Amino acid sequence: MLLSTLLESIKSEPALCSLDYRIIIQFIDLARLLRAQISYTQPYYITTPPAHLPINIHEFLRTSLNIPDETTKNAWAVLNTLVWEEDPAKPQYTLELLPLFLQFGLSRQISFIPLYPPTRTCLECKHTSANITSDYILAELRSHPVTIFTHECGPIPGYSCSLYCRACKTRYYHDYYVHADATKRTYYGNSSPHLQIAMHYYVERNLVEMFISMMVNAWTSATNCARVYNETFMDRHNSIPLTWEYRTQMNVGDVWNAFFIHSLMIHFSENSLLLELPHDAASQAIRLEEAISSRNAFMSGTGQDQWNHACDLCCWIHDNIDGNPVYLRSVVIDGVTIGHPCCSVHNCTTPLDSMRDRYCPDHQEFIRICVVTDCDQPTRSGTQTCIKPTHRALEDYYNQQGKAMFQLRLRLERARARTEHRALESLVPTGLDTIADINNDTEITSDMLCDGKPEAGNRKLKARFGRRWTHNDELCTASCGIILGRMTFYGSEAPNGVRHFLMRMFPTKRSLPGVIWHDNNCQIVRMLRNDPDPYLSSYFDDCALPVDVFHFKSKHKEKDLDCGHNCNPYIWPELRTDDGKWRFNSSAAEQANAWYGGFQAIAREMRAERYNFFLDEMIKRRNQLTFRKLEDKGHAPFNIPRSCLL
Repeated sequence: MLLSTLLESIKSEPALCSLDYRIIIQFIDLARLLRAQISYTQPYYITTPPAHLPINIHEFLRTSLNIPDETTKNAWAVLNTLVWEEDPAKPQYTLELLPLFLQFGLSRQISFIPLYPPTRTCLECKHTSANITSDYILAELRSHPVTIFTHECGPIPGYSCSLYCRACKTRYYHDYYVHADATKRTYYGNSSPHLQIAMHYYVERNLVEMFISMMVNAWTSATNCARVYNETFMDRHNSIPLTWEYRTQMNVGDVWNAFFIHSLMIHFSENSLLLELPHDAASQAIRLEEAISSRNAFMSGTGQDQWNHACDLCCWIHDNIDGNPVYLRSVVIDGVTIGHPCCSVHNCTTPLDSMRDRYCPDHQEFIRICVVTDCDQPTRSGTQTCIKPTHRALEDYYNQQGKAMFQLRLRLERARARTEHRALESLVPTGLDTIADINNDTEITSDMLCDGKPEAGNRKLKARFGRRWTHNDELCTASCGIILGRMTFYGSEAPNGVRHFLMRMFPTKRSLPGVIWHDNNCQIVRMLRNDPDPYLSSYFDDCALPVDVFHFKSKHKEKDLDCGHNCNPYIWPELRTDDGKWRFNSSAAEQANAWYGGFQAIAREMRAERYNFFLDEMIKRRNQLTFRKLEDKGHAPFNIPRSCLL
């Protein structure tokens, strides 16, 4: 806006000439923020400003600027063209104006951040109507109060508006639409800057991105994301009217709902799909279940964006004897001790009904069986062991440990309270954080009991009490640090499980990397050699399967001739450069493992489907950062066309 244009407009109205210039500038700024709300007083196809303001907006401008009624009318008549010249899609939310909206706008259902549907004509009717030139105008404007958690301004009370198509009975909200008889809500795409996370709560997507960045780079829990946000904007809460009935404090559920919806919308948009969720679900968690499972199935195996990654650090491109280029890719397979609660039956992957359950729905009968290994006797009422005295002794010891643990925990909490100021001095977790819950997986053996020969002779008894967790997560990491994929191992990190993981990661022989490092490759080679299935035994024939350099030197015995003949990395000259150095970093997984293991405290109580979704998203985001670092350092990262691999 040019100053000359403003002065020329004011000159034509004597009443405005007597106003302080700051009032005039504020009038224009406020009216520009209200342009979306003002435009709803006229048909959508009219692009010029209306001659008169709606009564509620007129009164808001008059009272907030403390100017006479007639002056307000004249100001709009003179300045409306200046207000309308700004791009309505990019309003400038000036924090200095927020108090005026809180004091004078909320009572008139006027929002600092207006939340309207992105369209004023029906999208469904356009898709289904034979007359494609017809416009089905939306009507029946409704609004309801909401709290908007913003990135720059903190929590802001406001109103969300919806419109209705009388032709097809579809109601359009700010970020989705739903037919009156439908069971699904359809999201518009990935363009809305605000997400509805509950009926009366929205989150700005820039804020969600900040939370995700905190999680990826600092292992920040959802609880701490909410805590940081609330403490950052603590002073803003004082300016919100006491009559506002919806909370302005963010909680952990808000963070998780925003995380899942935001990530789902990005995923569906990247794959040119529309996100559809159940409309009348009992909770947001239930509403998201199906979409989360769908995304998990997509990410399994080859789903990561960087699954087909290559760069100078993890791929050696050279010509073969025929002069054709050959791509030798290098990956490292390694396990990380991290997991989620699972069924106590070995290798059972059926999800638990409740996170406090010990068995899945398919194995509920085991609740009534003694927890001592190899014992199939029924339990006594209210206990986990049978009537055998030696088995009861194990449970008595387990219960005593629980009481002792409670006492130690209480003592530690008291000591911690006296030295709380020291907590910031160290990043090392305290003992309180590592003390196990007595309801968690705990193994008790007979040799833990008092001295004396047991009745069963020298036979060692073993019992597992409490819930069980999955064994580990297996990562496939390129030698440059990009994580190509992951898989949860439920029972153990056995060679057959690693083979299954690799075949799921690389479902065709041409997708297999030329070099697959693993600290237990000698056992895998032995298993492949003895497998009677020719397809399985020959699947990795064109791959080098060395043990990584560090483990080969320190963990594998020289007497193990089988390992030395099959898995010594020096066997393959392609793994060495002309000057005798190792071509690939066989320890690339160590840094990725340390980063990945940092999520244990956040993810250990998650349901399986949310656990997988969360960690897949964390890997995806970390890969994006790593890819940019590789570009910056000149390592020429790129993606091999999937059609060449699958």
